[in-house]
Amino acid sequence: MSSGFPSNTGNTRWFAAQVKPRQEKLAISHLERQGFVTHCPLVGRCKLIAKKPTLVREPLFPGYVFVELGSRDRWRSINGTIGVLRLVTFGNAPAAVPAGFVERLLVLADEDGHVAFEEDLRLGDNVRVIGGPFDDLCGSLAGITSGERVVVLLRLLSGETRVTLPRAQLVAA
Repeated sequence: MSSGFPSNTGNTRWFAAQVKPRQEKLAISHLERQGFVTHCPLVGRCKLIAKKPTLVREPLFPGYVFVELGSRDRWRSINGTIGVLRLVTFGNAPAAVPAGFVERLLVLADEDGHVAFEEDLRLGDNVRVIGGPFDDLCGSLAGITSGERVVVLLRLLSGETRVTLPRAQLVAA
């Protein structure tokens, strides 16, 4: 969900716009019709759909999209855009996202805006599960099976339990 790379004219910055729940695509569509450059980084999350774990792409920052603005852009029009609640501000001025933050997300994203935080995990590394029935549980990487699956020793109750998960569900803890 990105309209492409920023124009990098030197006087543009990225800002965060809060959008209505699950209306990132709608907000981006209307912002782009007004000529704004936008970006909404996506990540893969495992969800249960029809009782089957399925990897879906969702916004990395649900409820927010990034908008590139120059010093002469009419930023107040963003607040009246369909799907947008408001541009994040401090006082009466829009609050810029730290320099380089969105640019780094753009570098990590593919053409569809999907951001892959591929980390080199080694056996024994501490990991945290994101998504699925074991969401937010921590453990250690015990093995790598064929394909995109890994074996993790999760810390449950009073011991460790061996679980096989998709690699995409793990981040370094």
